[in-house]
Order: sequence, then C-alpha cells, then structure tokens
Amino acid sequence: METIFEEEDQVQKSDDMVDDDGSNQVSGGPETDGEDDDAEYVKNILELTDDDVMGLEFDSEEEAVKFYERYGQCFGFGVRKDNVYRGPKGCVVTRQLVCSKEGARHKKYMERGDRVRAPKPITRVSCPARFRVRYERNSGKWKVTLFEKSHNHELTPVDKVHLISSFRQISESDKAQINSLKIHGVRTCNIMGLMLGQKGGHESLGFTKKDLYNHIDKEKRIRVGNGDAVAALSYFEAKSESDPMFFSKYTKTVDENLKDLFWSDGVSRLDYHAFGDVVAFDSTYKRNKYNKPLVIFCGYNHHGQTTIFACALLTDESANTYKWVLETFVECMFQKHPKAVVTDGCLAMKEAIRCIFPNARHRLCSWHIQQTAIEKLKHSEFLDEFSGLIYAKMNAEKLERLWAEAVEKYDLANNEWVRYMYGLKTMWAAAYMKDLFFAGIRTTSMCEGINSFIKSYVQCKNSLIDFIHNFERDVKEYRHNELVADFTTMYTEPVLTTPLREIEIGFSKLLTRKMFEEVKSQIQRVGGLEITQRAEVNGVVMLRMHKFLYERREYVVLYDKHSVKLYVIVETLSIVVFLAPTSYVR
Repeated sequence: METIFEEEDQVQKSDDMVDDDGSNQVSGGPETDGEDDDAEYVKNILELTDDDVMGLEFDSEEEAVKFYERYGQCFGFGVRKDNVYRGPKGCVVTRQLVCSKEGARHKKYMERGDRVRAPKPITRVSCPARFRVRYERNSGKWKVTLFEKSHNHELTPVDKVHLISSFRQISESDKAQINSLKIHGVRTCNIMGLMLGQKGGHESLGFTKKDLYNHIDKEKRIRVGNGDAVAALSYFEAKSESDPMFFSKYTKTVDENLKDLFWSDGVSRLDYHAFGDVVAFDSTYKRNKYNKPLVIFCGYNHHGQTTIFACALLTDESANTYKWVLETFVECMFQKHPKAVVTDGCLAMKEAIRCIFPNARHRLCSWHIQQTAIEKLKHSEFLDEFSGLIYAKMNAEKLERLWAEAVEKYDLANNEWVRYMYGLKTMWAAAYMKDLFFAGIRTTSMCEGINSFIKSYVQCKNSLIDFIHNFERDVKEYRHNELVADFTTMYTEPVLTTPLREIEIGFSKLLTRKMFEEVKSQIQRVGGLEITQRAEVNGVVMLRMHKFLYERREYVVLYDKHSVKLYVIVETLSIVVFLAPTSYVR
C-alpha cells in the first residue's frame, strides 16, 4: 500500500462508498434544524469517552472527517488531514486526521541567517493527538482504529475557536455575495461590516478579515489573468462586440507596455453629437494603481445635468500627450469639433487646444483662476475686485478702465502674474464672452464633481480593469439621473405663476423642467410689473406700475429723455419715498 500526505480537502474515494443521497451528516449527528439540536449534539460529543469514540462507525470517509472536525471544535483544537492509505485500485481505505499542531518546523528554517522578512510564528509543536478510520469491506462502514486524545499544548478557549485556521472557511453563498458587492464598488471594510451584521458577530461569520482580503485578492488575480493591461484591452474588445459604437484607442511604450488609453461608448458618442458644442475637461484625478491622470470630457445635457462624453488615462500631462488625446477625441466623435472648451490653467492643455481646436473659444476655469490668485497675491482688496471683474456683466471698455484703476491703486503694474493674467483676459473675463455660448459652464466643477463621485467607488490600489468597471458604474449613475429627469418632464406639469401665462404655457411644453425654470425666471422679470398709467410731458415719461399680485405698493418711474436720468418713486399708501437717481444704460 502507498502512503500519501494530502494537504487538500478533496479526497478521492470509490464509487461504492458514495452515499445515495450525497449527505455529509455524521452518523448519529443532529439534523441541525435549530440551535437546540446543535447544542445537544455538542453536549453528546463532550460526554464521549475514549471507548465510545473507538466504537464509532461511519457511512463514509467524509462523515468521519466531519465528526473529528466537530470534535476538535468542541474541545478547542484544529484538525488537518495526515496519512492516507489506498487499496490496489487507488481507493482510500484508511484515513488519518491529526491535531493542527502535529509535526515540527524543519531545523534549517529555524537557523536561517539570510532572512529578508521576520519568521512566522511557530504553530506546530509535535502534538500526538490523532484519529484514524479504516474502511471495512464486509460491513461497508468506516471504523475507528486509532484514537489518541491527549495534547501537549493548551487547548483553545471556546470564544477563540472560530479563529483556528482549519475551521475558517468562506462558504460559496458568502463568496457570491462578496463578489457581487465588490463588483458594485463596495469597499472591503464595508463588506466585512455588512456580513458581520448579517451573521450576528465574528463567531458566527466563519472567517476573518484577512480571509476576506485574501479571497478578494485571489478573485482580482483571476480577473487580471495574464496582466492588468491585457485584461483591460480584452474587456474593451468584448465591449465592442456588444456595443458596435464603442470606441477605444491606446498607445504603447518602447518596451511594449501600455502607455495611454482612451475610450467612449456608443451612448456617450451620441450624447456628444447632441450636447457637444461646449466641452469641459480636467486632469486632476490620479486615483488608480498606476497613478495615471484621468482626463474626463463632459458637458451639460438638456436637463442642465452633467453628461460624460469620453475619458482617457494618460502617462503624463505634456503637450504632446494632450494633443494625442484631443486628436483621438476628434476621431472618436466623427471629426466634430466643439465650439467652446473650458479647462483649468494648464499650459500644456492650452497649447494642445490651440493646435487641435483652433476655431474653438477657450475659456479658463474661473475657480482655478481665483485659487491661483490667492496663491500668487497677498492683496485681499485686489482679490475682491479681481473676482468681481471675472464675473461682472459689463462691456470691455469698462473692464479695461476698472482693471487699470485696480492695478494702479494696489501698485501691481510690475507684478509678473498680474501682467500674465491681463494678457489672458479674453479667456477669463465675462465682459469678453457675453456674446458667446458656453451653456452656463464657467468652471470645470462638473469634472471635479465626477472625480468626487468616483471616490466613493474607486480606491488607490485598484487595478486598471477595476478602475474601468467602477468608472462605468459612475457613468451609469449619471445616465440614470437623466432618465429620472426625462420621466419628471414627461409625466408632470409645472404650476403657472407668472402674469404672461400664454408665454409660460408655451415654454413649459417645449422645454425640460430644469430649462423651463431658467426661462421662467426671465419671464417673471419681464412680466413682473403691470403698467397702470403712462404719460409724457416735455420729454419726461411717467410710468405708474405695481408688481404682479402686489397692488398696494405702486412705483412711479420718471424718465427724462434730455438728461438721460431715471427717477424711481415708491408710493406705499399715502407715503411717498424718493429714491436716488440712477444712470439709465440701454
């Protein structure tokens, strides 16, 4: 007969030893329908004597193994398989189980002088405890032939038995739940907390946090297979089969490693053709295993919501890299160029846009400009005025005058950054962009919002394929928001509140709810006053009016055509209040 030392849990056995019902129940054990039956079974095991154990018989080898494992749990020691003896046909006829502390570490591992890492703690102390069963051909039973009860070490207390490695195992149902949660972006620590709540504590969980991390790491290695980049490109190839409009492109380094990666699915490409007149993109996000900058191309849809057109993972943020990204973006979008682009103040990005999108108006992110101003300048008063110049609705002549006054007032004429920003005034001042369409985009905050949203799913240690999966989940969330807004527009009616009801009704039928609210605010400003009297004497026009639904307070407006002065008089009951005259600007 042959002796084999098996470390795996799977055991070969002959066909005539398999139970008819496939059951793994220990002979004489409980059906384990409830805690009371299980407690009774534990009590029976604890009361077994050595002679009782020697007299046990089992219907299968698995039942014998299950019994001794349960015996070890009850008494506080781990169990592992040891010698196995096979018959002439290769069938197992004798199985021996031992305490997990049986054996000893080889002397050469104890005396190594070239250690790189600290040695692992010793877990084996030559414990003599063992349990052996043999298959009796005549009876068809597995009979106990050896039982050594004594141990040469302290047994594990009941409250720590669940930590013994041989009793820790993640069930198939738990693995399925873990894999599903991980695929949907749930962090490993949160998965552990969720399952602890479901099971009722660590003792009932059946595995430790380390076991959970090992399982997730193993699943990740299986997904990655031949390499992270290969897995990502294979995933894109599979995507292109299910989505004919899916687009991806990549570059490689000299040593054939993945360098830059760009992708966009069919829905994003269609969204760009509908809403791609104005595009914002940023590259401040590096939350992946390889620390690659993520460039997100996005814009606003017909609900004023963020929609994602494409994205790319880059090796660096040089001008040549950005040129490749923009050229690939144009290729992906069937050569359609945006009419306006909003970015931060990156010089490499600015140069790439000038070369690839020469006809697009480039606007710098207002928020980034203000943050840079705070870093470069220490004049709080100038910063306040500078902020006003960025957003103020004025003509270019007035902006030039106010800028010159502010620079002279705070003695910043020789400041290099101030002169540099003055040279870029057409890219950040609203005065030079009031006749251009930017879809309400003044900052790259939508890109920052996407980055912030991704943080709830993506971790710094995520592989490339994990990052792509989690980013797609982020895109699906944004598209679901659009679906909800479409539903609200289709199945609800707005409340009409302005005096220009016909105009309001017309726009409510043409526009989405979000856009209608934007237009409605303008309708309210136009139709918010009702003129009750108009008269003109010697070039002075008098208008008497009141706010819609507020008839008790009247306004009298006097406009002198000769002096171009406007006077507003507020009449409340019998009290007349004269307001200061203001210049009338058409």
